[in-house]
Amino acid sequence: MPIDPAVERLTRLAGLQVFRQADWMERFPTLLQGITGRAPGLDFGFLDGPTPTADPFAGDGSPSNGWEALQRGTGIRRVARCRQVHGAAVARHLAGEGDGVIVLGEADGLVTDMAGVLLTVTVADCVPVYLVDPIQRVLGLAHAGWRGTAAGVVGATLRAMLPLGARLDSLCAHLGPAICGECYEVGPEVTSALGESPEEGRYVDLRGLIASQLRAEGLGPAQVTVSRHCTRCEDRAFYSYRAGDRGRRMCAFLGWGSR
Repeated sequence: MPIDPAVERLTRLAGLQVFRQADWMERFPTLLQGITGRAPGLDFGFLDGPTPTADPFAGDGSPSNGWEALQRGTGIRRVARCRQVHGAAVARHLAGEGDGVIVLGEADGLVTDMAGVLLTVTVADCVPVYLVDPIQRVLGLAHAGWRGTAAGVVGATLRAMLPLGARLDSLCAHLGPAICGECYEVGPEVTSALGESPEEGRYVDLRGLIASQLRAEGLGPAQVTVSRHCTRCEDRAFYSYRAGDRGRRMCAFLGWGSR
C-alpha cells in the first residue's frame, strides 16, 4: 500500500514548539494537532508520579509541567489522557468530565465527538496515530508500539469512532514521528507477534504495518499520510527510548478548537 509522505511544519503554539501536519493546518484550520519535540524543560509525566530522570540536555534538570504548557499553548483547558499499557483498550471522553488533566483509566486509544477537548498520548519511538473525521468532527488518537500494533489498537480506536458518527469515507489518518523501519531492529518474539516470520535481528516498519491495518479497516491510500521523521535517527529533535531516553516523552495531541 503506497503511503503519502506528509510534511510536518515546526511551529509554535504560544511558545510551545510542536510539529504539525502541514496539510491539515490548511484544510482544518480549527484542528489542534501536533506533537512536541525534544523539550528538556517540559515534563509529561503523571501529575502525581515521580519526577523523570534528568535529561542530558536539560541544563539544571528542573522540568516544568508540560500539561500546563500544553493547555496554555492550545487554549484548551480540558486535556484527556490514559495510563498507557501497550494494549488495545479505547477510552471515550464524555461530557461533564470537567476541566484539567483527566485520566481516563488504562487504555492506549482515546476518542471524542466534543470540541474543546484535547486528546493526548505520550511517545518516544512508538507511533502516535491521529484519526480525524472533519465532517462529523469526531476524533481518535492512539499510542501504538509493537504490542499495541499486534493487539490492534489502531483498528479498535477507529471502530470506537463509528458509534460517534464517524464515517470511513470521510476519515483522515496521520502516522506521526516514530522509529523508522531502518532503525527498529527486533527479535523473533516481536516479528511473530506482528504476524510475520520470526527472525532474529529483523527490522520492522511499524508505520507500514499500521497503514496496512488501516487499509484492512476500509481506508484508502489517499486517506493515510505518514511522517517523514524518525525519532531514533533525529536524536536531537525527538526523544527515543531506543536511544536511551528512558524518562522523557513527547506529547501528541488532537482536538477541535473554536469554530
